Amino acid sequence: MIGSKRDTNIRIHTNNTNKNSHAGFTLIELIVAMAVFSTVITIVSSIFVSTVGSQRKNVNQQEVLENARYVLEIMARSIRQSTVQTADGTSSVLAISHPVKGLITYQLDSDQIKESTGVNPALALSSSEVIIDKLSFIVQGNSLSDNAQPRVVIVVSLRNTEVGANIASSINLQTTVTPRNLQIQ
Repeated sequence: MIGSKRDTNIRIHTNNTNKNSHAGFTLIELIVAMAVFSTVITIVSSIFVSTVGSQRKNVNQQEVLENARYVLEIMARSIRQSTVQTADGTSSVLAISHPVKGLITYQLDSDQIKESTGVNPALALSSSEVIIDKLSFIVQGNSLSDNAQPRVVIVVSLRNTEVGANIASSINLQTTVTPRNLQIQ
């Protein structure tokens, strides 16, 4: 009989342990867990929104920069191969005499930089996704009496068409171009 009492005591102890192991969470534990979970979700979502906004701004900045480089390269290539016709000073229109295309003019028209030739109508060089706010040409050394090689300073200010303050991008650029053929008299 001694052995059977021992077995009974063991069983009772085992049953008490099982009752405690099946106990659930208290209300306070659930509230604390939900608060921690909500805080983590809020932090992760704000980081995600911030990252998406930064990525959109970078894409817009890249688009504006690529368009500016393209337009400036097209104009610079034509100016290098041509004779400058615009008089010294600051102007909103640049006229050059190209050896193949003839007379070419560059100007700002309806928020776009346009290239006009005698044969073709005005062709927009800048993208419709970019707005040109300012375009000016500063011509120096084009007078026959100054004995200097002509040079054209191109000043352009452009921005993307996005209207959000956090994602809007604008760039101001300036470059100087000199025709390759020596025009000193």
